Amino acid sequence: MKLSKPIAFLAIVFAFAGVSYAQDANLFKSNEPKQTAIDFVPAPAVIETNFGTLKFEGGAFPDKQSTRKLYDELDLQRATQAYMDFFPAMSLYTIVKSQTRDFGFRTSSDIGVEADFMKPSENYLTGNDITVYAFASIDLKIDGPTVVEIPAGMYGNANDAAFKYLTDFGATGPDKGKGGKYLFLPPGYKDDAPEGYYVFHSPSYRIWAMMRGFGEVGNGDQAVKWFEERLKVYPLSEPNRRGKAVNCSGKGANTLPPEDGSYFKLLNDIIQHEPSELFSKELLGDLATIGIEKGKPFAPDDRMQKIFHKAALQGVAMSRAITYASREPEINYWPERHWEKMFVRNTEFVFRGHNDIDARTLWHYQAICVSPNLLSTTPGVGTAYLTCFRDKQANYLIGDKTYRLRVPANPPVKRFWAVTAYDPTSRSLLNSGGNITIGSMRDPKVNDDGSVDVYFGAELPAGVNKKNWIKTDPEKGFFVVFRFYGPLEGYINKTWKLSDFELID
Repeated sequence: MKLSKPIAFLAIVFAFAGVSYAQDANLFKSNEPKQTAIDFVPAPAVIETNFGTLKFEGGAFPDKQSTRKLYDELDLQRATQAYMDFFPAMSLYTIVKSQTRDFGFRTSSDIGVEADFMKPSENYLTGNDITVYAFASIDLKIDGPTVVEIPAGMYGNANDAAFKYLTDFGATGPDKGKGGKYLFLPPGYKDDAPEGYYVFHSPSYRIWAMMRGFGEVGNGDQAVKWFEERLKVYPLSEPNRRGKAVNCSGKGANTLPPEDGSYFKLLNDIIQHEPSELFSKELLGDLATIGIEKGKPFAPDDRMQKIFHKAALQGVAMSRAITYASREPEINYWPERHWEKMFVRNTEFVFRGHNDIDARTLWHYQAICVSPNLLSTTPGVGTAYLTCFRDKQANYLIGDKTYRLRVPANPPVKRFWAVTAYDPTSRSLLNSGGNITIGSMRDPKVNDDGSVDVYFGAELPAGVNKKNWIKTDPEKGFFVVFRFYGPLEGYINKTWKLSDFELID
């Protein structure tokens, strides 16, 4: 049977698609048969795609309509990938932007304190409502070398403008929990650093510093005063500069990257502000083709604005798939359970010599901050996080249903454990109008065998202690994060296992 040229071309493509083995071949010893120019099989003059039929005059010259389709699709693909590639940087930028816009920060010396715990009105990605946060937004382009002077007993980290790890604060940082002065130097800084500081050369101008306080920090006005007196951020050249401490709890803030075309306006802001060296030339080249380039005005026409909007929607949709329906073989922490890793392999997002880009999206779409101590393998040090989107039957968790989660006896933690419910749309605290966190610090009822039953549902199930109930929103789904503060051997070696969610009704 004689094949048409398009079908013959596809047959060859599919034949080679099955060859997927990496080979360290010595081409000088090739046994392949000789080829000549006639063996080259060009793409056909008519190509069917998911964005329409493409026609090429004279065998390869795209006609006017096909040219328009191709550039629309090329720009859409590059913008969609840019949405995901730059999401970590966008996430940090929108946090810093929200703190100037929504909390009224005027200098990097101003400090935010979630003194009455985080609320759903502050939509930080999977933030918790059981610890007191303090944070500062730093810009080395404005202030030059900047000092973060922290008190003893902190636990936190600093990340650069690409949301990459710079350092830990506190017990897992160089101060070892004793407090100290951290000096962040701007890109290209050449002078010698002064003595008496923990010194870090930042590849970016903007930095976000976040930490948690425990014990004597307290909450409310006490926590605000505690941090105001002890946490100091100031330019190296102005050691006496002080800012204000703001109780941010319940004030409301939008920290999330946009999910429409406005994302790209903010992306241009980042590119204009930060040094070009922060991002690869390849990524910057992709942006240049869609009109985002350092030193040049950003002026998308109507066509590009529509493409940017569609690209943002596609980027969100793909990020949701990567996060909530992962195809990663190693995603489950325990193979027989539905608890999933938030860091698939490591906190650097590298694997087998390449960037682990889906693992990066999986973390950054649902969480903020990067530190190796968020994936602790040292008993009693750092933290560990697992997330769950599905019940025992692998169905998504839906707010109009009732579930039971049994936490086995003796959770392997040095500090405490907690499970918190989140909104899958915002990946932030679930705004159900009720309690959304249960943990060892909140005194739930304990079963005779030492286990704890946690119930999830829009209504309190009959006979269930209210301290063991997380209220859900019947109009939407939810997911949870289980936190291990100071994970111990049972978690690290996987001998202690969380149960799956069981559907009650």
